[in-house]
Amino acid sequence: MLVTPGVIPLVLVAAADLFGSPSAAPSVAAAATGSTPVAAVAGQRQRRGGGPPKRGVHELEDPSGWPAEPAAPVGPLDADRFDAAVMRLCGEVAPDAGLADVARVVREVSIETDADPFLMAALVYRESRCRPELTGSAGIGLLQIQPAMFAPGAALPFPRRVLDRENLLDPEQNLRAGIALLRMWEGQHQALDRALGSTPHRTAVAHLFWGDRVWGTTSEDRTFTARRRLLDMYANQPVAPRPSSFEFVNIVPPLEGAPRLGTSGLGADREGGVRPHRGLDIDATIGEPVRAVADGVVQFAGVDLPGDSPARELLPRQLKRWRNKNLGPGGFFVRVTHAGGVRSGYFHLNSYRVLIGQTVRAGEVIGTVGRTGVKVSGSHLHFELHHDGELQNPVPFLSEFVLPPERTITHQLAMAEKKQRLARVYRARRHARIAAQRHLG
Repeated sequence: MLVTPGVIPLVLVAAADLFGSPSAAPSVAAAATGSTPVAAVAGQRQRRGGGPPKRGVHELEDPSGWPAEPAAPVGPLDADRFDAAVMRLCGEVAPDAGLADVARVVREVSIETDADPFLMAALVYRESRCRPELTGSAGIGLLQIQPAMFAPGAALPFPRRVLDRENLLDPEQNLRAGIALLRMWEGQHQALDRALGSTPHRTAVAHLFWGDRVWGTTSEDRTFTARRRLLDMYANQPVAPRPSSFEFVNIVPPLEGAPRLGTSGLGADREGGVRPHRGLDIDATIGEPVRAVADGVVQFAGVDLPGDSPARELLPRQLKRWRNKNLGPGGFFVRVTHAGGVRSGYFHLNSYRVLIGQTVRAGEVIGTVGRTGVKVSGSHLHFELHHDGELQNPVPFLSEFVLPPERTITHQLAMAEKKQRLARVYRARRHARIAAQRHLG
């Protein structure tokens, strides 16, 4: 099933450019635009994995809750600004060597094929972490295209030899093949979704990760988040502070590419109900910059320790020696005090770059996303909020920048588990009360 709050159009790469044979163009173009009916055969074009496919939990239950995605800038692409944005994004997850070439080839192939360069760069970042040589069971090359995804005889928008390993390891050919596949699914996915019963998703981008049948939206959602980040970097405009739930504090988002997805909120069970969740988890990738939400002063920068041990102050250069130690659930974290008795907290950081007592400005980078202290979940930013020493719900505070976790599958599962736990506690107490009454009788 397809929902379309915002569609990012792609145009099929010219067939002659990809295959070196103009004679292939008519049949490929027809298939890609959907003018030729395509029989939906389950499993013919489906990603192979280590187990049965299943839907992710850190997803909106209804993906139409995402706002429309921003359009790409109008007019000629500024090569220097685009390449700088791609190199900055990719630099979070890959060595600097070779990133200039990655940015260039994404830009040149996208322009030549009339594809959205920001979407293609976001896919490269999400799929291969910008490493054109990456090869594994998940796929090959910049877009991690998986030849085993396509069964013998499966309809393709190019000759099957395009999926040969040596071709997919060529960055330019890999991108061209990926664009052709995207355009193929752009023309076919509505019919495929109806026939195969896909999980609701937003665009044909989801099919590049899954194949003909889509099972989840996490990869699509994170790709569009990366694309929004790239657009912000390319524009290179400061984020204007917006009103928060406290009228005396205007704020900016703690993470780039708003809106972001909140995955767990205040009060949710942790460790089987042993402790409540004290903030808002926001889905994020390791290495993303974390920014102060408002002007303030760093109150604490250090590490959460296990048990009842107090948190320990650490200088940024001391983090390395603590990285592999047994940490408390908050991991490395920073707290910043703001006007009016407001205090923000940033937890599970991979690193931070501020000192206690340091003055920070709204939007200033204070650290990077990590998963220090996390036992089960993937990487995310845990954000806490206090006012006059009292713990507050961060969701209203960040409502301009974060979609609330109540809309996610994670929340529904967490509430169901909490309901079951409370029912067990109630039954245990009831049985204990009855047993005590019988003993007294």
